[in-house]
Amino acid sequence: MLKSKLNVLALLISASLLAACGDSTTNIVEKDPIPVEDDHDHDHDHETGAGRLVISDKDSTMLRVYNLEDGDLLGQFSSLNNASALHASASQRFAMVVQRESDKVEFIDGGLYQEDHGDHLHPYEEEPRLMSLQLSESRPTHVTTTDEQIAIFFDGNAASSTVAKVAVLNDDQINSGNNDYPVLTYSTHMHGAAQARGEILVSTIRDAATASTLPDQVGIYHVHGDHFHLEQEFDMRCPGLHGSAQNADYVSFGCTDGVMLLKQDGETFTASKVAHTTDFTGTMRIGTLKGHEDAPHFIGFAGATVFSVNPEAGSLNKVEWQAATGASIIGYGFADHGEKFVLLDSTGALSILNYNAEATTGAAFELADKVQITTADLTTMPTGSQLQLAISAADDKVYVADPLSKTVSTIDLEEAEVTETQELGFTPHKLVWLGIPAGHDDH
Repeated sequence: MLKSKLNVLALLISASLLAACGDSTTNIVEKDPIPVEDDHDHDHDHETGAGRLVISDKDSTMLRVYNLEDGDLLGQFSSLNNASALHASASQRFAMVVQRESDKVEFIDGGLYQEDHGDHLHPYEEEPRLMSLQLSESRPTHVTTTDEQIAIFFDGNAASSTVAKVAVLNDDQINSGNNDYPVLTYSTHMHGAAQARGEILVSTIRDAATASTLPDQVGIYHVHGDHFHLEQEFDMRCPGLHGSAQNADYVSFGCTDGVMLLKQDGETFTASKVAHTTDFTGTMRIGTLKGHEDAPHFIGFAGATVFSVNPEAGSLNKVEWQAATGASIIGYGFADHGEKFVLLDSTGALSILNYNAEATTGAAFELADKVQITTADLTTMPTGSQLQLAISAADDKVYVADPLSKTVSTIDLEEAEVTETQELGFTPHKLVWLGIPAGHDDH
């Protein structure tokens, strides 16, 4: 649990000790092993712990790592430039510190991970650390992950004639500092999207002769050592392609005329498209998609209007979540082991949706509750700031950072209430949850 307030003196002492230690010493604490069992109870009090939060500072390059068990500051690190985004790595051990305008991605080890010891999964606790691996390509933008791989799309730069690239790597390479990960190199710049699926990379294609930076086609690439070969280019067009997601069987892309779907059967992919329904008016289009490995449905966003995408039925259904007038969605994601979906809007409200994976018709997401995180006037937010959402993969908690009050709130999704508020003493900018995800048998 987060403490309501931090002991400032303790933080200063902790910070000075961490600065003095540097990378010379690593303390590793072995926890009791997590047995591999087959019971499917719904007790969320498993042994993986609450995890950690990495929070960037709006006014500096500082990133701080907090322990969610007690609210303590565990470490602070300075990135090369201000973070434009923070993402969790495949296993959610590492934070990816994206610095788009400076063409850089750095990594912070949150210090929590587990190893497979055959009959059990053994958890470890380490001090956080800044990793040696750095990615230095042009305009890192969209980052997608599975539980094993990361795909980072570098848009390139038209002004400098720098081409787009996609780097595909895993947590072992981050940990070892190994830079032998494969890279897909394009012949032009592109604001694209990519999804890694083992040895296959599903990624976008843009005609260099077009004026738009958005692609309109998708290709299947196969890894060959340190690079990729294009093996299939789909004839189906996806105009104004933006937004992608994947689940166990499908990869989805947002188009100006619907959602393009690629169904995988072995190494064979079949393309189809779900067209817009009468719920789409004017220039509405889905430009953001979210998926989950265990969720048959995708969820798509057309501004503040939310749609459930059913690939098997080929349908789009509007999700009723009662957005406040003029509200925009500023944070979202599957939560509580994929059983819920949360939406954070610009009024400070967190909407909790129950997800019905068995739904074959209609929207698979239903509004269950709403939590008002803050009643402050958010129009007075610092320029370039907004509320930020981080979702735990260990339990049913989510976290919201508020730059206005300089706090982080803990929200219990089961109780639908704010349970803790922690004062930070700085203006938070981006945040991400790191830790050991709960397995399927832990919920």
